[in-house]
Amino acid sequence: MVLQRLSSQKGRGATLAQADVAIIRCEGEMGEYELAHIGEEIFRLGNKGYYKVVLDLAAVDHVDYRGLRPLASRARVLRSAGGDLKVSGLSNYLGAIFRAAGVEEEFELYRTTDEAKAAFAGIPVAAAALVKR
Repeated sequence: MVLQRLSSQKGRGATLAQADVAIIRCEGEMGEYELAHIGEEIFRLGNKGYYKVVLDLAAVDHVDYRGLRPLASRARVLRSAGGDLKVSGLSNYLGAIFRAAGVEEEFELYRTTDEAKAAFAGIPVAAAALVKR
């Protein structure tokens, strides 16, 4: 079920709800504006009772580092409500941007969305599934 479609000239994202985990799939270039929209979507999801969110960046080419700190702040809000914001599909390039922005340690990073969802369910995820940088 698509809850909302985010779109812009640069990047797009779609939010799907599966069980009690919301998945935000993004694609293209995510500028500061697009990342702010994702932050707003995370806020809306929290208001609907979705505190477990996976941000799927597998189809993202670039993120503006200036929009990452506000996302880290949203992750802390979700954690305070008993949830979290997990990131999947992070390329080496995007990982370098996360590190440069100083937010890499703010998120649990997974290779796939399924592995991130499994972590929410308490299903042991192979050590190799957690992205170590």
